[in-house]
Amino acid sequence: MVRQPAAATPPPSSSGIGTQAVAATAGGAVAGLASADVTARARLQRLVDFVARQEPELAWAAGDRPDGATVLVTDLASGWIPPRIDLPAVVTLLEPGLRRGELESLLGEVSVVARYSPIHQVPDEDDEPVPTSPRPRRAAEVEDLGWELNRATHYRDGLPRLAHTLAIAAFRGTGVLDKEVELLHEELSKIREKVLESYPGNVDAALVGNWQLLAAINALVEADKTAANYHLAWFQALSKTQAGSRS
Repeated sequence: MVRQPAAATPPPSSSGIGTQAVAATAGGAVAGLASADVTARARLQRLVDFVARQEPELAWAAGDRPDGATVLVTDLASGWIPPRIDLPAVVTLLEPGLRRGELESLLGEVSVVARYSPIHQVPDEDDEPVPTSPRPRRAAEVEDLGWELNRATHYRDGLPRLAHTLAIAAFRGTGVLDKEVELLHEELSKIREKVLESYPGNVDAALVGNWQLLAAINALVEADKTAANYHLAWFQALSKTQAGSRS
């Protein structure tokens, strides 16, 4: 029997090679995007965990916007960030103003999001420290900051008498006693507890306003004009909205 030579396997067509190359390229691109997404989300989660460890009773979210800004929010009082929280240097906070919606909607248009809820376990400490800065609390400057703070605290319902006294002293630079500073810190702790007791469903806007005023006074006492301006700007923005809704 004569053996016939085996038929040669035809080489793959150029179109087949092209299809395989496109598929491989597309697969690599998808894998690259997925890897970048995981990296970005891990970075955001690290920032969220950092602030959540400081205030675990609030919900937090962070997202990357198309312009490259990393926005950090909480759903307390339209996005206002309470005092005594060190902020990551890379984040941007919302401008003072009334906003509606769920936590993540406050972020605006973002590509990646990380979040924390009080129902979750408080994140463990990070091995690598997160750089912090007062810069994120920069807001549009309140004209006549000291005068506006004095006016806002004068006969304000729910504020201790000490608040107006310290506002005047901080504005004039006459100095305050250590005991007065201690009492101010106690009042800040009390009002924080009252607000968070009703969070998130039934937060008293007037109580939040008093918290913002006390925070502004404390910042002035500590010579932190950036933080004082931030808290007072938020107080003014939300107070004007509330006054307008009542008229």
